[in-house]
Amino acid sequence: MVTIMGDKQTFGQRIRELRQRREWSQQELAEKVGVRQKQISAYERDINVPSGEIFIALADAFEVSLDYLAQRAEDQGPRANIGDLDLLERLQEIDKLSEADKELVKGVLDTFIVKSRFQRLAAGTG
Repeated sequence: MVTIMGDKQTFGQRIRELRQRREWSQQELAEKVGVRQKQISAYERDINVPSGEIFIALADAFEVSLDYLAQRAEDQGPRANIGDLDLLERLQEIDKLSEADKELVKGVLDTFIVKSRFQRLAAGTG
């Protein structure tokens, strides 16, 4: 059993949890990281530990940091690739709101997103 940083969850359990959250089969994950399904199964059962290259590919596939995958940053969660720093700061502030306020903000954002999608469709760009 491979337990990283003394956490209660093993590396294999972390991989399985991340895979299941995304509703991916072991085969789908294997294709994303360039290994065989049997290897993913072995990781999830804590029989094998991935090489550094595969470890990085797993973090990329799950869109999490290497620290999060290695359980060194338990509260980090999925990383976001947001280039607009002003937007990122606003999103971080939104995350501090109450759940009710977050749902309200999500509703407003959804309205703008749907509007933008319709505009792109009408313009023939997406």
